[in-house]
Amino acid sequence: MKGTEMKRFQYIIILIIFLASISKAQSIESGIGVSLNTPAGNFSNVVGTGYGGAFMAKLGLPLIDVTGSVEYINFSEKDVANLKYSSYMWSINAGARISVFPFISAGAEIGNYWITVTADNGTVKGDNTENKVAFTPLIAAQIGMFEASLRYSLISDASFISIRAGIYF
Repeated sequence: MKGTEMKRFQYIIILIIFLASISKAQSIESGIGVSLNTPAGNFSNVVGTGYGGAFMAKLGLPLIDVTGSVEYINFSEKDVANLKYSSYMWSINAGARISVFPFISAGAEIGNYWITVTADNGTVKGDNTENKVAFTPLIAAQIGMFEASLRYSLISDASFISIRAGIYF
């Protein structure tokens, strides 16, 4: 009888240790970031460099991190055939990352972007807003509470490369 009770006790202790390790493996972080964005493809023909800000969130699980962000980007004006074009966009993104090395991760996000392009010929100014879905592969490095990432947002006619630096609280 003592042997059976001892085995049960050992199983209970192992189960408690296992559950405690699972609960400690999860972490929720949120933070803010700034980005420098370079338009790519045809988008680079109509707008200049962009600057932006983001609210970031990350749920750390044992194998992957689940990520999300709300982002605003403003692309500078560019002159094309007597027209001045500029653009701004905001997005809601969600994705996942997996650790490649101790502080480097790779992943992807899918986002919903609201993109507004403004054209101004000096007398008439017009805006066009479209809703687009983007796929964004990324590489990120996090040291302590600081993170830097390189991203390539693939949007049908508004793709861009982004370098983001942020801090998690």
